[in-house]
Amino acid sequence: MRDGHSVHIREVGKGDTPIILLHGFGMQSIHWLPFALPLSKKYRFIIPDLRGFGHSHCSSHNQNCVISNYADDLADLVEYFRLDHFKLAGISMGAFAALQYQQNYGDDKVTAYMHIDQSPRTLNNDEWSWGIFGHDNQVRLKKAEQLVNDLMPFIKTHTPYSQLPKKLRQMLWQDLGDFFVSALSRPLHKSLAKKICTNERLIKTLMPVENWSAYIYCLKSYIEQDYNMLATFEKLNTPVSLLVGIKSEMYPCGGQLRIADHTKNCEVIAFNNSGHTPLIDQPFKFIKELQRFAEV
Repeated sequence: MRDGHSVHIREVGKGDTPIILLHGFGMQSIHWLPFALPLSKKYRFIIPDLRGFGHSHCSSHNQNCVISNYADDLADLVEYFRLDHFKLAGISMGAFAALQYQQNYGDDKVTAYMHIDQSPRTLNNDEWSWGIFGHDNQVRLKKAEQLVNDLMPFIKTHTPYSQLPKKLRQMLWQDLGDFFVSALSRPLHKSLAKKICTNERLIKTLMPVENWSAYIYCLKSYIEQDYNMLATFEKLNTPVSLLVGIKSEMYPCGGQLRIADHTKNCEVIAFNNSGHTPLIDQPFKFIKELQRFAEV
């Protein structure tokens, strides 16, 4: 990347039009493989691990706004592969990164965009009640803000994870556990996520802690930046496929569906039995939609 950090990228398959897939918070590039590999004989996928996650875990953020950081990284990726056109898909935080890229760098090279379960706004106010966590928006973010404030002194002193106070480590995983529970819709998945996040040794294998501050910078951005992508949607000339988890607790579907009112060319694809993660809740429907997106 332009700041000298490295970002890990998986390249799968062949095809005339590359398809870039951007994962969400707590995910990584490997989570796209069950969907990209079956299509790899006909289509080429470029799948990065965003800073702080997967094999890019130890690449630190260099901006207060992690979404802008990811947008710049995407621009560097496009330049590295010398792409003059590509399709773009993002879920959750990856969708915000995709939108920020198109806002900052234009959408001339983007031939189609798939937006997966991400509200255009994160914070609630008098005019918007569909931000992250819906009606619990302010209560949940206030709790997250307290965690960020408690941990920032340790981030500034570059404190290793092992030297963090045990209480703060427990608060970190409890907060992230609540996040993952909200991202899932099925009771069994929710229960499993909660158990994993209460087992510190186990959760550390899924979310490494060498660069633990990366998770806090993501939380901090969502709290402070007041993201509003409606104006970005209005400027897009790119065809938009809007995948909405109708049962999403993370981002109530009412807010997501309003994206269609702000786009020139938008197809709404409802996942009626899905929450925030249609890749998990309705994987067969998702791979069909990804294939259709690739074919157009």
